[in-house]
Amino acid sequence: MKSVEIALGVVYNVCFIGCFIPQIVKSVRTRSVEDVSIMLCVMSIVGYMAALGYALMKFGFDPLLCTNYTLSGISVMVMIAVYYKYKL
Repeated sequence: MKSVEIALGVVYNVCFIGCFIPQIVKSVRTRSVEDVSIMLCVMSIVGYMAALGYALMKFGFDPLLCTNYTLSGISVMVMIAVYYKYKL
């Protein structure tokens, strides 16, 4: 049962961390961010920061959770940087 828990944790980490990568790649390739919602990006950063704080307070340092929220936040910040680079 522990291996299923670990596998699920790895899958959700990969999905959370990677969910902005297709949008980043598309925006860089097309040099267009018309279809990007900056408000979604901002809300994601706030959510990841809140989730990281909650996880640290509730569970202490959990490497899987901390990695997830930190790297996910970084991917959103990259998307925001790309957005402002190509914003019309």
